[in-house]
Amino acid sequence: MKKTIISASLLAVTMLSAQESDTLKVAEIQSVSLQGTHNYRTKKSESVARLPLENLENPTVYNLVPKEIISEMNATDFNTAMASAPGVVVSNSVNDSGNDVFLRGFSSNASFRNGLIQNPRVQSEIANIERVEVIKGPSGTLFGGTLANYGGVVNVVTKKPQENFGGIINYTTGSWGMNRITADVNTPLNKEKTALARFNVAAYSQDSFQDAGYNKGVFFSGSILYKVSDKTTVTLDTEFHAPEKTLNAYVRKSEDLTLHSMKDLAAIHGRSFTSNDVGSKRTNFVTMAEVTHKFNDQWTSRTSYQRGEANEKESIFLVLNYKDNNTVSRSIRPFDNYKITTDNIQQNFIGDFKIGNLRNRLVVGVDYFQQTSKNQYPVYKVGKNSSSAFVPYPLDGIINPDKSKQEDDVVILNSTSPWAPISRDIIKSLPRNGTMFDINKVTTFSVYASDVLNITDNLLVMASLRMDNYKNENMISNGAEKQGEYKQTQFAPKFGLVYEIVKEKVSFFANYVNGFKNVAPQRDPRDKNGNTFIEYKPEQGNQFEAGFKLDLLGKKLLTTVSYYNMKIKDRLIADPSGITGLYIQDGNIKNQGFEVDIVANPVKGWNIVAGYGFNDNKFDDRSPDAGKRSAWTPKHVANFWTSYKIMDGAYEGLGFGAGFNFVDKTYINIKNHFLAPAYTTVGATVFYDKKKYRIGVKMNNALNQTYWNFYGQPQKPREFLANFAFKF
Repeated sequence: MKKTIISASLLAVTMLSAQESDTLKVAEIQSVSLQGTHNYRTKKSESVARLPLENLENPTVYNLVPKEIISEMNATDFNTAMASAPGVVVSNSVNDSGNDVFLRGFSSNASFRNGLIQNPRVQSEIANIERVEVIKGPSGTLFGGTLANYGGVVNVVTKKPQENFGGIINYTTGSWGMNRITADVNTPLNKEKTALARFNVAAYSQDSFQDAGYNKGVFFSGSILYKVSDKTTVTLDTEFHAPEKTLNAYVRKSEDLTLHSMKDLAAIHGRSFTSNDVGSKRTNFVTMAEVTHKFNDQWTSRTSYQRGEANEKESIFLVLNYKDNNTVSRSIRPFDNYKITTDNIQQNFIGDFKIGNLRNRLVVGVDYFQQTSKNQYPVYKVGKNSSSAFVPYPLDGIINPDKSKQEDDVVILNSTSPWAPISRDIIKSLPRNGTMFDINKVTTFSVYASDVLNITDNLLVMASLRMDNYKNENMISNGAEKQGEYKQTQFAPKFGLVYEIVKEKVSFFANYVNGFKNVAPQRDPRDKNGNTFIEYKPEQGNQFEAGFKLDLLGKKLLTTVSYYNMKIKDRLIADPSGITGLYIQDGNIKNQGFEVDIVANPVKGWNIVAGYGFNDNKFDDRSPDAGKRSAWTPKHVANFWTSYKIMDGAYEGLGFGAGFNFVDKTYINIKNHFLAPAYTTVGATVFYDKKKYRIGVKMNNALNQTYWNFYGQPQKPREFLANFAFKF
């Protein structure tokens, strides 16, 4: 609370100072359309490099998913919207967060919102997304190592107010009882249009395609922009999201199977291991305040503060384990209450100036992040043992304490044997052995700088560096402090080079970038009392990349071609000595690949976005898995989407779209013997888009492909959606 008050005070001081020094006048605020209409081109994004760099000037590869595609594809969730991002695969993740992202051989999350950290449990609702930015490769220099991953960073940019009054109301219906209504309303708050507001609301509900399961929720967001003067702008926004759904569980211990593919279990694709009685309820709340002040034509200050809260009450996670080819055992992990709060304060000074005749674009920043998790959970007596983690279901050994051994709840993997639903009432009635309440806090303080220097008009070099100080405090368990505190300091460099072979049309780029992850100390099993900790340094990911960016045919063809070579080192692996629980920091992963993406607008009204990614990822160390491919990493991915909209004449507004996504086979375990097969999904849409209304129909997985994601979780068969929109 103290940090929140301090940050709010700083924002207020900045605003009052600007009011005293600047003359109030109406200034143009960049318009943000409520409905996409034109093309998919990757516009300049200052949040990618935190500098005013054009795409061809930036040595980093990135892709944008703009509102135009989100609208045209009638995306009702984050996964559908991200289907158009080249080289990217989005899935539900092991814990079904809904925004798990595969990039360049590694899984990540949509863990940044408007450039600030957002815990993945705070799920992004598509109703308030202006665009999604996908920044490829390790990004430790600007985004740190707390939630960024080696494959890249996903940053969600939310909708901002504009000057004109207007809005759009959408209703979508379709398969499995889909009902979704959204409203997006923008309005000036005064005649001078120096105060603007924008509001988005959504309510949705849909059953699962399986025999049990559902997904529903409500959402609200509000954003207010106040133009204090021609130099200072203040933005305040907030989001509230209350999703509730059953979790599509990941099945563990697939290494125990003699089967080799999820195809061998296709008979149960439409069956759920759970019931409609054990959905997970979450309430997410995000607030953000930002002050942008332009000192002069060379220097700008941007002060940002964001707080996120993710709350779960009485959530029940289903834990599944393969016992053999024919059976799965079910366990549960209940939570009384699980809450994560994040506070992120960021100060950036951005300069665009000359030293002699050399242009410099410089950002200097300070970033403070704090995350606190509070977890209250039950401890049950299972047979002769106490358990606070995975508890067998239906827990006969708890209900009947005389049983000396708890029997697993086993389901038979075929289409005819009955599976008993899981009951929340039974779980609530279980006698507890105790209740635990754990508090864990981590903080990160970082400073960074990134400079782009124009040596000539065509040759640019980038040099960047971050210092990141990470602290994990001792856990507080039922009021008592335990061991576990550790601190780590890491430096993350980045170097880039761009040579524009043809100015604003063809550029060659190369980069060397670093990413990192903090590694917690481990107990030394050689210590008789188990109190001695072995400390480690942060894990490292270093990438070299080179390629070409092209913007040709009068801005009608935008293409990036790149090759990257990445090495992950200092991973923890089991000590070759064979001592159980002993690790050494000697693990490596070799990761390399090739990517190409295309955004084209050949003629007026016709748009194309396409991409292909190849990834070779394998362990290269002294572990037993040396030479094997990492789990959950497809070697080939490809996507294509094209649409045509008639722009004038009698049929103006009529449009068609179609595309596909291909994902190669993925190993579900590190043994590399059990996999989710490759799949191709096809989508198509027809729409009629006029000034005052829009009507559209969409078909997802049009060929009715039976498929599973990386984790062996069944995915939707053919889905029909119809959309009706009123614009004003």
